[in-house]
Amino acid sequence: QYMVNWYHNIIKCAAENQLLVDFHGAYKPDGIIRTYPNMITREGLMGNEYYQFSTKMNPEHNVKLAFTRMLAGQMDYTPGGFLNVTREQFKKQAPTLVWNTRAAELSKFVIYESPLTVVCDHPDNILNKPGADFLKIVPTVWDDIKFIAGYPGDYIALAKRSEKDWFVGVMNNSIGRLINIKLDFLPSGDYDMEIWADSKDSAKKPELLQKSKQTAKSGDTLKIKMTDNGGYVAVIRKREPGSDSTAGRSIILI
Repeated sequence: QYMVNWYHNIIKCAAENQLLVDFHGAYKPDGIIRTYPNMITREGLMGNEYYQFSTKMNPEHNVKLAFTRMLAGQMDYTPGGFLNVTREQFKKQAPTLVWNTRAAELSKFVIYESPLTVVCDHPDNILNKPGADFLKIVPTVWDDIKFIAGYPGDYIALAKRSEKDWFVGVMNNSIGRLINIKLDFLPSGDYDMEIWADSKDSAKKPELLQKSKQTAKSGDTLKIKMTDNGGYVAVIRKREPGSDSTAGRSIILI
């Protein structure tokens, strides 16, 4: 009770002084943001830092968080581990290795809810690397959220809107699968999609990322092949009349 009161007193004092608070290392949220919205995020979970000193981290755990801990409120998981490895390559060390694909790491920025998103890795491991361009455009606050599909421990697919743009994030567990994503959450019209996804070799080389562009319509169904420990993110923007189609262009980023 002493520590609970300490956290409450800090939040109240910060609010009185117009300060925002990120409680990293704290217990999980308890609803106090309803009274003090200046508490913008907090930890209270087993996040990316645990890869450095624990073998408990795995893709199943990361998927489960979206159905369990995240229901309690904002979640300072500290995503952004770009030293991606397979289960066989993983070991506890510094710098920290992360057991999932690069695309799965990007999906955490869409799926996990944290208005202040703290990236965990050293800038040298991120800057100019495949996927860094996505981190430059992904928001941390959203205007709408749609649950698309998923099951605890298996996979999770969410769509989130920022103004007129939609971001789709899909995270898989350690078993590859084919996932159908129906775009019925989009208003009617034609759309351009920019995609960051697993490549055909990502199961063995998790740092590989396939970036592509395609067109879509509201109500279309995306068929996404998810690799082991894999992920997928896409930005969907409504196409302006007279603009060129972006379909059919893709590139493997290494």
